Amino acid sequence: MSFIHSITAGVPDYIHSQVEFYERVAPKINPALRSIFKKIIDGSLIRKRHAILPIEEIIRLTNEKEVGEKFKLWKEITTEFFTKQSEQILKEAGLNPSEIDGIATCTTSGFVTPFIDVLVQNNLNLKSDIIRMPLISIGCSGGMATINRVNEYLLGSPEKAFLVCVGEVLSIQYENAEEVSTLISNSIFGDGFATLLMVGRDHHLAKTSQVELLNSKSHLFKDSNFSVAQSMTNGGLHTYIDPNLPNLVKEHFNTPIAKMFEEMMMKIEDVEYFIMHAGGPKVVTAIGEALGIEDEKLELTLETYRNFGNQSSVSVLTALATALQTYKKPGQAFMSGLGPGVHLEYCLCNLTPTSPKINND
Repeated sequence: MSFIHSITAGVPDYIHSQVEFYERVAPKINPALRSIFKKIIDGSLIRKRHAILPIEEIIRLTNEKEVGEKFKLWKEITTEFFTKQSEQILKEAGLNPSEIDGIATCTTSGFVTPFIDVLVQNNLNLKSDIIRMPLISIGCSGGMATINRVNEYLLGSPEKAFLVCVGEVLSIQYENAEEVSTLISNSIFGDGFATLLMVGRDHHLAKTSQVELLNSKSHLFKDSNFSVAQSMTNGGLHTYIDPNLPNLVKEHFNTPIAKMFEEMMMKIEDVEYFIMHAGGPKVVTAIGEALGIEDEKLELTLETYRNFGNQSSVSVLTALATALQTYKKPGQAFMSGLGPGVHLEYCLCNLTPTSPKINND
């Protein structure tokens, strides 16, 4: 087993409601698509989303095909958030940067070589023999995947400590709408960042950690590879979401999860808390139906989505930070992230809420 000692989550300053977003964007799209756009906005149930720029500036960069400028902003903002969050989490844990053995970074909204972890290493003055674990192009399952990969490493190196930095600047992926899938991606994604401190069972901070990971798993659903996908175009990254995704989830989501519980001689009913990537109300409802979960146990996941939109890899971590601040008693929790592939990452853990710091207002 390994542990999530602490977590901090945050968002950039610019906020726009769905009403504001529709009013600013609708006049700029094909009139034939506006009624569909309105239905997507209303059906999303999102209250607000966060972005690194005002809507008008995002639209300008898109119209002028400033792909390079978009990725420059992604690099600057992501490095800034990861650095500040890491400094905060190290200070609160009472660790020096030299005591960090590894850094795992995850994003799907940008790419650079060397990766962001090298920039964070320089900013924090981490040791030169740091273990690097950069993860890219995993999408909405990325936050959970990063936790699971670090967990697997710490099982073999139980004395070590890792920083886990996950961030998305999805506002820069705004596209001029020419198809319904583009309308959907424009209407649901929001920016966000989260940083965790993970330690092995022999680390001195294990005893005061908030999350104990009991079992972690991965599953790639066959014949569904491009139900959720991204590709590079002349205008930047293009996102595609298959409208049939909720049905795919409803039909297949339970199979790998049931197998894990069977291996552990447990039942899904034994789990008190569910902390999942908030892909949208239809997907969350489909997950609930697949697993036979009561609606109230999915409320935290849905509330995360309403307040921040789909933050891709960060959503499950925003939900985790909120859960640790909201829940009052310890209990077993199921965590999961579902993303492109279609790829499922999930784990079972013990949760010990101790009111962590969270900057999601």
